[in-house]
Amino acid sequence: MIPKSNSRKKELFIEESTLVGHSSAIYSISIDDSYIYSASGDKYVTRWHISNGTQDNFAIKLDHVPYCISCVSGTSHLVVGLKNGNVHVIDTVLKKELRCFNQHKSAVFSMSFNESQGHFYMGDANGYLSIWDTSSWELLMILDLSCGKIKSFHFSPEEGLLFVAKQNGEIGIFETTFYNEILSFKAHQEGVSSLNFNPVDKLLTSGGKDAYIRLWDLKGNLKKEIPAHRYVVYALERFNNQLSLSASRDGSIKIWKGNYEEVLQKIDKTNIGHNHSVNELIVLDETTFVSCSDDRLLKIFKYQGLT
Repeated sequence: MIPKSNSRKKELFIEESTLVGHSSAIYSISIDDSYIYSASGDKYVTRWHISNGTQDNFAIKLDHVPYCISCVSGTSHLVVGLKNGNVHVIDTVLKKELRCFNQHKSAVFSMSFNESQGHFYMGDANGYLSIWDTSSWELLMILDLSCGKIKSFHFSPEEGLLFVAKQNGEIGIFETTFYNEILSFKAHQEGVSSLNFNPVDKLLTSGGKDAYIRLWDLKGNLKKEIPAHRYVVYALERFNNQLSLSASRDGSIKIWKGNYEEVLQKIDKTNIGHNHSVNELIVLDETTFVSCSDDRLLKIFKYQGLT
């Protein structure tokens, strides 16, 4: 961990620490109550203490590159999706593998957890969506969406809906009782790469390969579009009900007022940011978020308050 000086002029966010340890790009991060988990092109999944940013002695060495990971809240299970399509379920307390699946035949790019039903979602490079029961890790169903890569999911517990980002540029909206697709609409010409949902104003936010952020109502009507970045938008997050976050292959993280109303701060290589593509953002709590990048680093950012 590299501590950072706070001598800069006051910004909304300062860099609290940089986490160093991987030898290749970091593609995915996830959190539980005490740890940050990171998945890298070096074929390792590594664990870091949230409290101080130091690396833990927990590490998983894999045969193939892990593209996505997800902690299953309420359990000690960590799910790891690999480039070859295999999926491993690890018990992080017992430090052993519980299950290994080969249902997917292509790279697993996206995961999401529906805690209310105990359903876990996985999406792969060939457009297959699989749904699993986390109490038994049995496969409930698999759907061929014929859409190319499924790059992102967002599950809304408030609406009971699963939103699916498709490489063909569409967003699919699924009800989560029988998993019927109740709506599919074109959102980005070159593919949808990230999704988020604001339950307050009931607007769905999408980021695309076209570098735009777009806001939609639940009927698929476009409410707003923003030329947000220079390259594909890889991550969208809500932060403490006042701010929104976006991250891009252009190497920048942008802090937005409200629901993507205006940019309040840009974090990139010219100041406290990453040198390469920012691949994922995770909000740790109301004061902190973490990012990961192709530059092999994780960064923890601390909120200082609106000025």
